Amino acid sequence: MSDSTRSVLHEVMEQQTVSIAKAGIITTLNARTSILASANPIGSKYNPNLPIPQNIDLPPTLLSRFDLVYLVLDKIDEVTDRRLATHIVGMYLEDRPQHATSQDVIVHHPIIWRVKLMLAY
Repeated sequence: MSDSTRSVLHEVMEQQTVSIAKAGIITTLNARTSILASANPIGSKYNPNLPIPQNIDLPPTLLSRFDLVYLVLDKIDEVTDRRLATHIVGMYLEDRPQHATSQDVIVHHPIIWRVKLMLAY
């Protein structure tokens, strides 16, 4: 997240205002809204030895502005991940119009072959 984005979020969450400078108009507007945000850990893998702010590279001053913080972790399990991937890809491959014949369905499409190769990998 860039420094300018962080400063805008600080302003909105702390003062509940948004400053706008566009087309020669400079104004401050009220910002009465809820913010729902999500973040991925640095390097795409959560490190349980680091605190949450360091894992997602979000300063504690900004993180403290949120009323609720939920941590959702994915347990690494190859068998479960493979079953889930097979299910999702299977739903895509079996999706066909109700009255379509097997010749109407594009089985030899390059994208489908790439998906099958990824599953085999």
